[in-house]
Amino acid sequence: MKILAADIGGTNSRFAEVEISELSDVRLSKPVIFPTWSESIDSFDRLLDHYAANRPPGSAAIEDCDALSIAIAGAVSGKRATLPNIAWDIDLGVSRPMARTFLLNDFFAQAHGYMDPDIFEKLRLVRPGPGIGPGTVAVVGAGTGLGHAALKPVDGERIVIGSEAGHATFSFHGAEERRIEASMLARSGKTWLSGDDVVTGSGIALIHEAITGQSASPAEALKPGPEETPTCRFYSRFYARACRNFCLTHYPVEALVVSGGIAAKNPHVIESESFIGEFNDGRSYRHLLERIPIYLNEDQALGIKGAAIHAFLQLTASTG
Repeated sequence: MKILAADIGGTNSRFAEVEISELSDVRLSKPVIFPTWSESIDSFDRLLDHYAANRPPGSAAIEDCDALSIAIAGAVSGKRATLPNIAWDIDLGVSRPMARTFLLNDFFAQAHGYMDPDIFEKLRLVRPGPGIGPGTVAVVGAGTGLGHAALKPVDGERIVIGSEAGHATFSFHGAEERRIEASMLARSGKTWLSGDDVVTGSGIALIHEAITGQSASPAEALKPGPEETPTCRFYSRFYARACRNFCLTHYPVEALVVSGGIAAKNPHVIESESFIGEFNDGRSYRHLLERIPIYLNEDQALGIKGAAIHAFLQLTASTG
């Protein structure tokens, strides 16, 4: 089965042809990567036009694929998607008509990628542990936004559960963190902060400015030094808190997978004592959190793979 799959992020979009015959046999073409929105890309249809005009020689036209599966960084309801970090939304009801089109949240899509029976051999182990199984595989990842999804065991198989937990209120603890929160509120002009405001690229810049009084890009702010910087320490702590909260929400947890561009480019953030210490700090649940193995996904194409797997499962289920 040939599926055109796309992962539309808040910054870049990735398109690839995916050949799939079963969950252990998924082959991706080299992704075509370009900015999600610009003066010439001001709608979903224009995004498809851009891919069609720049697709690799010899690749199939969109309409010649068995399905089109689109993963987006936003909330999905039926054929509509709201994209908080992109200047336009998606409504398949008014877009160009295409048969067999699937629209799903990017982390809901990525979670399907973990259905690969060999997936944990392809991930980077951050902290070993026996896990609590059969249980949830929790997926949390920060980039332009903060994504969450989970795989739940049901009758010997796994089903994917989506989430918009990144848009829930983020909790700050203690006097130092309250000062950071106050600075972030003042600089952002918001009345409260969500995980999407804190544990993301824009959040890193605000945290760094709150601590140092200086502006810096997220990459500069997280640059590792001989010792852990205050910015890295607090950001690691906040990232771990988001992960801990999600794991407790979906207990029992067999494994936590940290994904997204920030951790992939800055693995020291989640390998630090600040991250592990905060993640374990579940008070009476500490002994349970300490058992959860933590993995890092460094494959930025996994969202594309997951979108294709979702379409494959839907189509094969409908054909028996």
